Amino acid sequence: MVIKDIKQQLSIQTVLEHYGIKPNKNGMANCPFHNDKTPSLQIYPKSNTYCCFSSNCKAGTGDQIQFIELQEKQGKHQAILKAQELLGVK
Repeated sequence: MVIKDIKQQLSIQTVLEHYGIKPNKNGMANCPFHNDKTPSLQIYPKSNTYCCFSSNCKAGTGDQIQFIELQEKQGKHQAILKAQELLGVK
């Protein structure tokens, strides 16, 4: 399965649900990559991307694969394998 297909099929919402992250009605959530008391992680479902607006966070902006990379603390290859697993692909 090529990465383009994975990105088309795997929604950022599915990834967030897997990690127990629930955005509020405005698409904001507490960022899991830094100590976040006020939601600073914006979720963009239409583009399957996120952006952390906190100045003391290195997560920045990315897609569902980059989110998995950061969450799993592993490289892109491992993140792609995890994304395939979330899609039920072996």
